[in-house]
Amino acid sequence: MNVPISPPAGSPPDFPNLFVTFWSVINIFIIIAIVVLVFRYFKKQSDDKKRMFDKLDSIISLLQSKQKD
Repeated sequence: MNVPISPPAGSPPDFPNLFVTFWSVINIFIIIAIVVLVFRYFKKQSDDKKRMFDKLDSIISLLQSKQKD
């Protein structure tokens, strides 16, 4: 039952398979786009938190100055 496996007959085409090439490129662009969107989302969240803390700091400083007066 040990039948040797022979290589397929013929040769690869002289031109590349454009469908496979373009599909791979599209998949790579989709992955890059998802990564960029995730980074932008986390940066926006971080900026929003920073802005909120800056506003809270200004409110606290205003309240403290009113208490001193």
